[in-house]
Amino acid sequence: MSVEHTRGQARILSHRAVADGYKEMSLSWSDAAQAIPKPRPGQFFTLLPILYPTPILRRPFAYSDADKTGFSFIYEIRGPATRDLAKADIGDEIDWIGPLGSTFPHPPEGSRPVLVAGGIGLGPIYYWARFLAETGLKPLVILGARSKNLIPELEWPENLELRICTDDGSMGLHGTALVGLKPSDMASAAFYTCGPHPMMAAVHQSALDSGRPCWVSLEEMMACGVGACQGCAVAVGDGTYKRVCVEGPVFNSREVAW
Repeated sequence: MSVEHTRGQARILSHRAVADGYKEMSLSWSDAAQAIPKPRPGQFFTLLPILYPTPILRRPFAYSDADKTGFSFIYEIRGPATRDLAKADIGDEIDWIGPLGSTFPHPPEGSRPVLVAGGIGLGPIYYWARFLAETGLKPLVILGARSKNLIPELEWPENLELRICTDDGSMGLHGTALVGLKPSDMASAAFYTCGPHPMMAAVHQSALDSGRPCWVSLEEMMACGVGACQGCAVAVGDGTYKRVCVEGPVFNSREVAW
């Protein structure tokens, strides 16, 4: 369920490369943001492109962290808007709207959170892993990437288990993210996943086969980010559609029409 959000001007506090083609940016809160709740893992915000009005549409990004000083996100440089964003300097200001969308639900009693991330799905999973670790849980985090150079350099809490999988075997286990799942992980797992669609579908199927709960954070093109344009609608199991920006981006995986 969505919560109150606001619009403001954020000042860039830090901006660094974390992997080939990926950067992490930290932004300050505006005065207006002090009156709204802190964003929770799974939620997102939108940025107005730096060279507005070209490109004209706002861009959605998932929070990868948030505290009293501001918030952070991890993004891939893959189009005109993110190429311009990658050139931004510390001290520059960016127009943002947030927090938007739904959050990851707390793991059911007696379960162990198993978080699976790939590609640009890392941001919300990183935030959720840190949040869970701070509450005293010990999540299992599985990261998948094509090769070692695409595994971001991040500071992970000690109170979690991290497994890395690469398609070419250059780091960690050799294979897709699903290689990181052991049979012993399944019995009490509560799955959370974000990343490429085939990876999330595979995690969903593993959860379905083992009778365990699973939540997915979907990534779709969002024109407005507030449910008005219907552009990010996805098919769900009952034959209807839901908007990723409002009803999501976090869904029970059994809702989604894979």
